[in-house]
Amino acid sequence: MSDNTEYRKLIPDAEEEVRTAKRPCLIMIKGDFIGQVYELTNDVTMIGRSDELDLVVSDISISRKHAMIVARVDGYYLSDLNSTNGSFLNREPVLSAVKLAEGDKVQLGNVVFKFSFQDEDDTEYHLMLRNMAVKDGLTRIYNKRYFSESLDKEFEYNRRNEVGLAIILLDIDYFKQINDTWGHPAGDFILKHMAQLIEEKARGYDVFARYGGEEFAFMLRGAPLPAAVQLAERVRTTIEQQVFVYDGVELKITISAGVVWWGGDDAYASPDELIEACDRFLYKAKERGRNQVVHQATTE
Repeated sequence: MSDNTEYRKLIPDAEEEVRTAKRPCLIMIKGDFIGQVYELTNDVTMIGRSDELDLVVSDISISRKHAMIVARVDGYYLSDLNSTNGSFLNREPVLSAVKLAEGDKVQLGNVVFKFSFQDEDDTEYHLMLRNMAVKDGLTRIYNKRYFSESLDKEFEYNRRNEVGLAIILLDIDYFKQINDTWGHPAGDFILKHMAQLIEEKARGYDVFARYGGEEFAFMLRGAPLPAAVQLAERVRTTIEQQVFVYDGVELKITISAGVVWWGGDDAYASPDELIEACDRFLYKAKERGRNQVVHQATTE
């Protein structure tokens, strides 16, 4: 009796092979950017605080050149580079090159990674979890946690490289009146759509975040003070001219803004001092009648 059933071998196409291919990664499980996935794409991956390395970790406990991971024929090996605070594999000090296995915990200073082989689906899953942790649920822009983490990193970068760092704090004028008059759903509507409008004004590499209830923040690396002030003015003008239509009601709002710029010298000792200075400029904008931008030059 003959069997006429056709058997066909399912051969995945190139795109499917790429998607399902397992790639070596480090996943941060303790540190400022928990959930961040770093693919080990090079034969040698240098890790440390220096901006010239392959994997930059801007934590004060990390040495400029802290550790390296080398791809060999039989696997991936971790070595310490005479770092100040040491490298550890599963809590054991790394004294010579040690081979990494799936799930190993790699501790560099105070930062801990998990070594794992991930395919594209795994990476997207971790990215989704990361976004849930760093994005604001209402506006879908970055939240204060992400902004603060990024500011810590950029503050140290600017201290070393003196490229200039500008901060803008924006606050909606009389926002409580909107909530009291039209209800919190109207306020949420304005926050969401205002965030979208403002985000369009940002450069792709600026950090824009919801910093508080009705407060938003920009962080601009390498931007001089005039450029930061111009951005704040563009945003202020855009919001002033915008009509928000909620449930058939036309609503108009204005914003006040403070701008601070730091060249990397000793004027500010910490990211908190930089934010506090910017907040003082924002407060002055409120004092002077709202719907305006205040910065260093306007307070002298």
